[in-house]
Amino acid sequence: MMSGHTNPNETRDPIPNENIFFIEIGFGNDSHGQSATKAAIRACRNAIEFNSIPSIKRLIPNGGYDALKLDVLLAVPPKYRDGLDLDEVAKVFPYGHVRFEVQDGGMIAPSGIAIEKLGDVGDDMVVVCASVTVGH
Repeated sequence: MMSGHTNPNETRDPIPNENIFFIEIGFGNDSHGQSATKAAIRACRNAIEFNSIPSIKRLIPNGGYDALKLDVLLAVPPKYRDGLDLDEVAKVFPYGHVRFEVQDGGMIAPSGIAIEKLGDVGDDMVVVCASVTVGH
């Protein structure tokens, strides 16, 4: 694992279209506690959890996993965007140089119940959508 390459403040250019391997989509929610961070972590895991790239060293010139780039687009409800911790979300990715973009989106849905001991301040469920572009 080369998690030292993840940097939520990466400012490089987006991955050029000709260098994209695939784009994966996921969503996640926090049913109790109203945490955009938990929802974003779940969305990113959902996007990447069912893949393996065993031939990456042959596909990427000069670097393999060290040269892998990930562009992560998160759609987060504006009401909960200030609570989003990209340092925590970046830990989802075991390798590659991660660049985040956050936009308004996602969803706030009612959970039907607020459970104080689970951290609820209301009955909002926070839903975040993620698009993870993988390339070099």
